[in-house]
Amino acid sequence: METKTIRLNSGLNIFFRQQGAPGAEPLVLMHGWPSSSLLWRNIMPELSKSFLVIAPDLPGYGQSDKPLDLDHDLDFLHTFIKEFLDALSLKKIYLAAHDIGGMAALSFAAGHPELINKFIIMNTAPYADISFQLKLSLFLLKQPLLTWFFLNPFVFRQVLKTGIYNHDAITDELVKIFQDPWKSRPKGHQSFTKTIDTPIKDMVQSPDRLKSITLETLILWGKKDRFFPFSTARRLHQDIKNSMLVGIENAGHFCQEEEPEFIARMIR
Repeated sequence: METKTIRLNSGLNIFFRQQGAPGAEPLVLMHGWPSSSLLWRNIMPELSKSFLVIAPDLPGYGQSDKPLDLDHDLDFLHTFIKEFLDALSLKKIYLAAHDIGGMAALSFAAGHPELINKFIIMNTAPYADISFQLKLSLFLLKQPLLTWFFLNPFVFRQVLKTGIYNHDAITDELVKIFQDPWKSRPKGHQSFTKTIDTPIKDMVQSPDRLKSITLETLILWGKKDRFFPFSTARRLHQDIKNSMLVGIENAGHFCQEEEPEFIARMIR
C-alpha cells in the first residue's frame, strides 16, 4: 500500500492511501468522523484485486491539512471531492463512503452522477431528524474545553464502544489508530471539534434531492449502529430507487472494524 500527498487547487494538502494496479478502475473510499483513511486498512487489500483503491484523509482529518478558518459544511466537502478527483485526473470512479464522508458523497452523487460508475453508502446521516442521543453526543463532543477529556485513552475507548458492537475488537492498537491523528498532528485538537461544528441541517440535503439519485447504489449498513439506526437505511433505500439494501448483522457504526471481509465481498 502506497501513501501519497497531493496539493489541491484550493491549496489544501491531502494525504491518501492507494493500492492496486494503476490501470484498474478507480474506487474511492471516504471515511467519516473521528476516523481517517485507516478505517479502510483491512478492506483495501481485497478490493485492490479488482480496483485501484484510493482512500483520502478528509480535510481536517488524519495527515491531511487541518484548515481552522473554513466551515466543514456540505458545500466544503462536496467541493473537496471534486477537487480531489481533478487533482488525480480521475474522470469516473466507483465511490464508497461512510459517516460524514457519506453525507458529502450523497451530495456529490446527486450533483455529479456523470462522474460515478456505482455508489456505496454506509452508516451515515442522510436526514436532519437525528436521534436525541446523537444530538447530545455531538453537543458534548463539539465543546473545545472537553477535547482533552475525550482524547484521554480511557475515555476515548468508551467513545469507541458506542460505535463498535463487538467490544472485543477495541484493542489498544485500534484506540491508537483512531486517536493519534488528533493528539499528535498540528492543529489536531482544534480539528477534533472543528470538523463536527457545522449544524446537522447544513450537512444534509433535501429528501427530494436524495430521490434524484438514480445511480446503481448499494446501501451497506451495520445493523447495531446506535446513532444511525437501520430504519434510516430503510428510509434511504426507499428514497434512492435504484438501490439495494444489505444489513450487516452484529456490527455497529464502525462496521469496517468488525466485518471487513464481508464488506469487501459486498463491494466487489
